[in-house]
Amino acid sequence: MRGHRALVGFIFLLLIVNLSSSVSIAQSVKEYDGPGIDIIVPNEHNVFLHGTEENPELNREWPILTGIPLGSASFSKTSSTLSQSLITIDSVPLSEAVSFNGTVNVNLFASLEAKSPLCRQTNVIPGTPAGATTTFFVSLSWGGFSLIDSVATDSVTMEESYTNAHQFMVSVPDVNVSLGPGDVFSLSIDVRHDCVQSGVLWWGTFDARSGITLVGDLLDPKLEHAIDSNRMLRIEFTPISPWNSEDFSSQIIEVVGPMDDWSSMAHGFGQEDQRLEHFESPHSFRIGDANRTVRTWSTEKPLNPGLYMIDACFTLSDQNPSEPCDVVAVLRFEVPEGKDALLSGTWVAVIIPLGVIAWLGFSMKEAMLPLPAYAVILVLAIASVGPAIHLPDIDSNQPRIDGAAPSFALLEHGGDGSVSLSELLSESDAVIVGLYVPGSPNAARQASNFWMTDELIDNDITFVQIATGEGVRAVDLDSHSEFLNGSWPLLMDNSDSSVGQAFPSRASDAVIIIDAGGFVTDWAPGSLSSTEIAQAVEKASKGSGHSVIDPIALLWGTALLPIFVLAMPRERRYEEPEEILVPGAGVLLTLLGAGVGFALWATPISLMSAVGLGSMWIWVEVGLCVLLVYHGVRTLLNGRIPEIDWLAGKVHSKLPEAYRNWRIESSFSDDVHLGMWVAWLTWLRTPDMVAQGVGSVARTSVFGVIMAIAILFGLIIASGLCVTIARTIIGVTGPLPRTLGSLSVGIRPRAWGLASAMLGSWLLISLLVGPVLGSM
Repeated sequence: MRGHRALVGFIFLLLIVNLSSSVSIAQSVKEYDGPGIDIIVPNEHNVFLHGTEENPELNREWPILTGIPLGSASFSKTSSTLSQSLITIDSVPLSEAVSFNGTVNVNLFASLEAKSPLCRQTNVIPGTPAGATTTFFVSLSWGGFSLIDSVATDSVTMEESYTNAHQFMVSVPDVNVSLGPGDVFSLSIDVRHDCVQSGVLWWGTFDARSGITLVGDLLDPKLEHAIDSNRMLRIEFTPISPWNSEDFSSQIIEVVGPMDDWSSMAHGFGQEDQRLEHFESPHSFRIGDANRTVRTWSTEKPLNPGLYMIDACFTLSDQNPSEPCDVVAVLRFEVPEGKDALLSGTWVAVIIPLGVIAWLGFSMKEAMLPLPAYAVILVLAIASVGPAIHLPDIDSNQPRIDGAAPSFALLEHGGDGSVSLSELLSESDAVIVGLYVPGSPNAARQASNFWMTDELIDNDITFVQIATGEGVRAVDLDSHSEFLNGSWPLLMDNSDSSVGQAFPSRASDAVIIIDAGGFVTDWAPGSLSSTEIAQAVEKASKGSGHSVIDPIALLWGTALLPIFVLAMPRERRYEEPEEILVPGAGVLLTLLGAGVGFALWATPISLMSAVGLGSMWIWVEVGLCVLLVYHGVRTLLNGRIPEIDWLAGKVHSKLPEAYRNWRIESSFSDDVHLGMWVAWLTWLRTPDMVAQGVGSVARTSVFGVIMAIAILFGLIIASGLCVTIARTIIGVTGPLPRTLGSLSVGIRPRAWGLASAMLGSWLLISLLVGPVLGSM
């Protein structure tokens, strides 16, 4: 019974101890509620004896050899009052200023030349001529400050060999010194050895680490991160040590996330699928504050919004190499969602149909139309959402997507003046721009890929790299300029990074492919491989991926939805021609009218791009926005565009009489108007389709001119087919569309005029607030 009670009591006691231990551990775990950094550095720092007796040295490398020590200093029996000088040595100089407040220990390992009990047996009266002890006397100064002045170690009666050397130590607490670059340790070691058997001071092996140990704060490493506008992560590590950056001999850095919360961020935590990146050797280096060397890494892919940590493990040259981590750093950070624009493009998709409906309500006060006509306008208002959802946001410094590259003239590092985009384009069929932030490892990546690309393809292309970022300085380009050795121009962005901000990538690491017309063909954050660059250049020479069937492809999306409503015929009944016409005459007339309308818009755009106006294309697009607003306003007021009506009449008058009699001028003008609206809607959806697909191709070569003309004719035919297909789909649905078309023939184009004017106004404001003001 007593044994049972004793067992229960023992178990109860274990539970209490375990519970208290768990509470203690739980209280010691840090709870994080936000971003920040924790760095754990060792409190002991070592300077070891190395070399030989003839050439001893003091450095920071932890001895890793085993067996017979490489370094030794022998000594024999000395006088009981005199000592023998063994070593006087200086350490490597400091490279950083440092203030040290702590304890200084000097550890020495010594033994007899061979294991023997002789010293113990003859140690009659320790410390006298009749004794057989060994005592070391240590003097140590640091930067002129005397830390230890002939302080004696403990006296030891030695009897072991080097395999089990005796340890001697001198410790000086409360040392407070301030040192500067160039200061050194000066170590002097004397010995008084009373034994007749010779002894040896050992160093340079794992088991005999004679040297100096500093207990206190000496290291101040910095781990920082930066996230660019493309959510690419750059990591920078500044290894700050009083000696040099090589104290941090290696590192393992992992990017972990997205994680559920801040509290789960600790060294070694995170699931395998959350470990996105693993870095060891630095991708690049840069010179930071106080001329320090900064190690840099960069992710290859953008990070998704969420919570992340950088889990870093560093090894130090003066620490035990059997330990995996000497310095542990955990940097917690958040990748935010994209910054909200001043006005999201979603608003225009709401404003336009509401505006059309409001206008419809006001028009009802003047005269009432049949209710089906108002239903058609409601459908048109809803259809106008299709092109509206593709309009850009209104935001300051917003770059123009799917447009021309920003025109620039920037200073060349090491050159005589500036280099402009126009100059670069005049010498080649494509320009490859490497945009980078100083110190980014992507600068070297881009350069390596550019060199390989130059060997891979025969196209006449030009390379250039631009250092961007707020406050970029000429000195920031020095190291990369030496790396390039004049391979291509290295340019420096303006201090406000206005050129970098105007690219689709913003002022961040990216490679941008610019075609012969000055339009952005392709781009990617970070860098592009040589194969990807070669493919993009090849694509640029053939219209940058644009095709003559692009308008037809857009017809099956949302961009051309209004065309189906606008294509409703004005006649209530289909009239057969009185004379025999060629088969498919109606289709041919529609193709002709719509093609003329599209050509009126596309031909000037192609010519302006072909003659090299890409450098000022943003102003061309501003003019196009004004023209779209004008067309919308004239259609709103008159139901027609007078200039289009006049030109349609001229073309109609050239048709054979039989065709003119069957397809009256107003119906033919409707087709021309529809072709013009197809041009406007395709431009809103793909702004560079004609400029790149036609104009840029024409600038590549003589064959390119012929190819560009063929592409332009193909686009004209495709736009005519769009109108033809839309009219056919409307026609096969029965007599209802004809009835609705005839009832709404007057109000339908006017409602669309209002919608198109609003589309043009939104895009105009977006261009003025974004690219235009951003370039000033």
